[in-house]
Amino acid sequence: MKKLVLALALALVAAGPATAGFEAGLKAYKSGNYEKALKEFKADATGKSCFNIGVMYLKGEGVQRNPGEAGKWMKKGAEQGDRNAQFFLGTMYDKGEVFAKDLSVAAQWYRKAGEQGHPQAQFNLGLMLTNGEGVEKNRDEAVKWLRKAASAGHVNAQKLLKVMGEK
Repeated sequence: MKKLVLALALALVAAGPATAGFEAGLKAYKSGNYEKALKEFKADATGKSCFNIGVMYLKGEGVQRNPGEAGKWMKKGAEQGDRNAQFFLGTMYDKGEVFAKDLSVAAQWYRKAGEQGHPQAQFNLGLMLTNGEGVEKNRDEAVKWLRKAASAGHVNAQKLLKVMGEK
């Protein structure tokens, strides 16, 4: 769970382009004004904002820590197409820490995030395809996803491809 929270914090800072409400929320968040951040994110209601509300609930920043509420907000963000929310929703299903463990659902969310260029999601999906976890084992498809992650600089994807005899 600590790794998930740390990764969420890093993704929050690297959220990318955003709307005015999101920007105000992010500025408030970074300054520690969680009450204002939560208000701005809720008013904005975009996928990025929903993701960040999920982060706040997962970390207990400005709200009581509540993994279930975090999962609800992550799902809203993921359904709106936010790649970080999709990745973390996949992780929540993969680890079974917020939702019941469901590798098939995890793979679906990793795929959505991976299609948007999320390197860790691409790696996770490639690994699942390599091992047949939650998806049918498919070496060619695994290599495709691992190459995407590797080309984005994902070191473990690069190592796994080498072990698999791929370049």
